[in-house]
Amino acid sequence: MMDTEDMVRGALRDEAARVAVADWSAGPVRVHVRRQQRARRVAMGASAVVAALAVVAGTGAVLSERRAGQVVAPAAQAPRVPDGPAPEAVVVQPGQQLPLGRQDWWMQLKDQEICIHDPAAYPSGQGCAGRSWAGGATEITMQYYGSSPQYREGLYNLVYQGPGQVARMSVEVDGQAQWATVVALPGSPGFATGYVWGPSRKAPEDPKAYPLEGVKLAAYDAQGALLASKTLSP
Repeated sequence: MMDTEDMVRGALRDEAARVAVADWSAGPVRVHVRRQQRARRVAMGASAVVAALAVVAGTGAVLSERRAGQVVAPAAQAPRVPDGPAPEAVVVQPGQQLPLGRQDWWMQLKDQEICIHDPAAYPSGQGCAGRSWAGGATEITMQYYGSSPQYREGLYNLVYQGPGQVARMSVEVDGQAQWATVVALPGSPGFATGYVWGPSRKAPEDPKAYPLEGVKLAAYDAQGALLASKTLSP
């Protein structure tokens, strides 16, 4: 005959037998656990891939910006636009003498030549000298003539070669921009010139030396589009 203690132990064993996992259910449980573990690994792997793609995408954007900076050079500083209206352009006939606003200074244009009479260089004649060319690429350049005897000012003669009709030209000296008077032959000769009197570029120690580095030149069409610009170097 069982006492109370034996009866309690038997009841506990029966309850434990009912809640214990039977052999037939252990396999499915293991499979379920493995599936959950696999799902967690896949999810973690996908997150890592997404993160890696995000890093690559971000790096690609930075690299693209760097490549863009390497391929497209920084834009050069735009020339300063002078204040006020530009002088009206002048059309001259080939060989015509155009006064330049100073005594005995004048200019002549020919098909491929710009000739300037400097009275100091030609005190007793009608000769002139300047720039000539035979075709070439689009460019803008300048000739400088010192005005003696004090050399307090100089003549800045701009020359543009290339397509388009030049309506305005400017020169910037020591941060001060001035409009030049544009001069051209009739029609479309493929070049134009401009002149303006400005600060002397005479070197104090040598009246024959004219340092022009840093002088900025620009040519514009009638709509204000920049045809060419240049900063002179030593």
